[in-house]
Amino acid sequence: MCPTRSSSETPSRPLWTSSERLDIVINNAGINNEKNWEKTVQVNLTSVIQGTYLALEHMSKEYGKAGGTIINVSSMAAFLHSPHQPVYTATKHGVIGFTRAIADASSLGDYGVRINVLCPAFVDTPLLSSVEHEDNMGKFVKFKDDFKLSMKKFGVLTPALVAEGMMRLIMDPSLNGAVMKITCSKGIHFHTYEPMSA
Repeated sequence: MCPTRSSSETPSRPLWTSSERLDIVINNAGINNEKNWEKTVQVNLTSVIQGTYLALEHMSKEYGKAGGTIINVSSMAAFLHSPHQPVYTATKHGVIGFTRAIADASSLGDYGVRINVLCPAFVDTPLLSSVEHEDNMGKFVKFKDDFKLSMKKFGVLTPALVAEGMMRLIMDPSLNGAVMKITCSKGIHFHTYEPMSA
């Protein structure tokens, strides 16, 4: 929710105070560590839930605030499961399910907060190199060549395209509970779900 500082930096003032208005929150922390899978769940899913609830405290009309926008970052891994990162995949499924449910709650409760999820495919960031290391991937490191083949097949996105999708989610007031996908083949597009039936 706030800019990060290294642990050695001492802030001269808090990064954000409760008297200031909060309009946009992007929950974008993510790791890929199958060996320490509990940490992956904590960072990729639990922190998104905590960040969303904290944001709602400072945005929602139910607390007398002015509303806002929350974007939670998931991954195309939630749609294209992969054998080299089962826990990562599970957390990204969780982010989508949580975001869609809390977006519905925001609508029903008239929170005035739009909550959407962004699902990019492979992005040119240091996270991609994490599959190379056994201390990070554990027994799943043996599938790293399959991971690299998937990268070649699906391509690697530039951060600029992801930022473009992010801006669209921020600026479009009609979007709430939307699941945006970004891939090399289709660019920015939205996932559609079948209507619920009994």
